[in-house]
Amino acid sequence: MMKKYFLMTALLFALAAAGAELKFYLDGESRKAPGVKYFGGGIRQVPGRFGKGFLIERRTLNSFNAADVVLCDGAKLSGKNNILALPAGGFAALPLTAIRPKVPNTLSFRYRGEGIITVTFDGKTLASLKAEKTFKHGEVIVIPEEDTGSLKIRAEKAVELSHVMFDKGIGYSNTYHAPGKMRSVDRIDVNAELFDPGSGAISCWIKAPWFRKDAKHATGIALGDTKVSTKGKPLFYFCCWSNGISLITKSKTPPNNSCGFKLSEISPAADGWNHLVFNWKLEKNTINLSIIVNGEKVFNKKGVCRGLEIPKLFTIGYVNGAYLNGILDDFGLFSGPLSKEEAKKIFSAGKPLGELYKK
Repeated sequence: MMKKYFLMTALLFALAAAGAELKFYLDGESRKAPGVKYFGGGIRQVPGRFGKGFLIERRTLNSFNAADVVLCDGAKLSGKNNILALPAGGFAALPLTAIRPKVPNTLSFRYRGEGIITVTFDGKTLASLKAEKTFKHGEVIVIPEEDTGSLKIRAEKAVELSHVMFDKGIGYSNTYHAPGKMRSVDRIDVNAELFDPGSGAISCWIKAPWFRKDAKHATGIALGDTKVSTKGKPLFYFCCWSNGISLITKSKTPPNNSCGFKLSEISPAADGWNHLVFNWKLEKNTINLSIIVNGEKVFNKKGVCRGLEIPKLFTIGYVNGAYLNGILDDFGLFSGPLSKEEAKKIFSAGKPLGELYKK
């Protein structure tokens, strides 16, 4: 299979239709490329839109630890996969401290057996799940009123749960990690000289549990970020905030500008793989921003911009403590904006950028 990963410096791909050039290409097939840094060694390669993609998830601690869980007689929690065996009428309780009020947390697990599994928090029922012979995935969102509380799992009949995990501060389940273990940092840094704040476009495919029309807890998702100093002063954000996706630019002096949409305004792809194009172009004191979703839906915004600084950092999948929390594939940085027709071509072609934009 032809390798799709290129870091373009002197030689650029040409876009025939509009003249925009593919300056940087991240395909997910390899974790080795000049000028690219993968932090923490934690970014995993998983099945992507084309071949492999990068799984970029939040740095969290699995708080469902045997040392903290209260078990009824006959219940047992053991092993690195957090296998919880509950007898008929049995329970496991996790006292929670130092949790943020009004912020979602997620209990996730696999379960099988018979009868109903009930999950409560401070006596309030959050979920009732019917166990069957084969394993199913369970996910329960916990939004506390106070900074402490008690989470309880109760079984009507004998059941087995595995990969039990409680992630604080996140409203959907990530992949399992062992109790008491911190998931490593997932972040990709790219040569910032490739990023032109005056004109460009980013094209990428995303598959994520929060990218859905009825999303309720998608706040704080990072797609990418550029900064003008190592101290973290931002220039561009590509993020999901308050259940919407935004492109945000920071001028040298106010006002700042943003273009975005609510997830409820779009129709996500049935297979979970959604394509995004972020466009920007600065002309004198006016900046034009747009986002194109799945080659069809276009969101535009024009605003006053009194100059943009040159970025010194260009990060993918992480912004100020927030992570993509999903799979990223076929990431491309262009020298200029892409039209709706070009975005639609990328979305519908069924081919990666490395094949669509050849020399």
